[in-house]
Amino acid sequence: MTIQIDYDRSERNYKWVDPESGEVFTFPSGKENKAAAWRFALSMLDSDLHDAAQRWADETPQIERLIWKGAELVATGGVDEKSATLHMVASSDSFGRYAVEQSDHGHTCQCISYTDHPQYDQHGNTFCKHIAAVVLHAVARAEY
Repeated sequence: MTIQIDYDRSERNYKWVDPESGEVFTFPSGKENKAAAWRFALSMLDSDLHDAAQRWADETPQIERLIWKGAELVATGGVDEKSATLHMVASSDSFGRYAVEQSDHGHTCQCISYTDHPQYDQHGNTFCKHIAAVVLHAVARAEY
């Protein structure tokens, strides 16, 4: 699924059109409001994925940005499960994929964010948006 958020310069707001009802939803300008518009659209189109991401973000605010970027990768079909322990996840620039592997010690990813600039949750687990996508893919799939 693609969620298209458009910016209306004359109105100075973001707009999202619900593809099912045609209803137009608007959000004030500002980077945080564009993100809010995307999250709102996701809640309307895939409530299981949205709810899983929101619960996780509420529990782990230090990696909230990665969680929502991971949700975007899941929503756009960017997670391909090769086996129970290996997933291929699309890069956000659409120029390749990263292998995310799961072991008894957690997940690992090939991306530069994971290897050079990792972010940690409150338990010391290392995350990037690709790992967040794999986790959300598993959780959202289990809720369907």
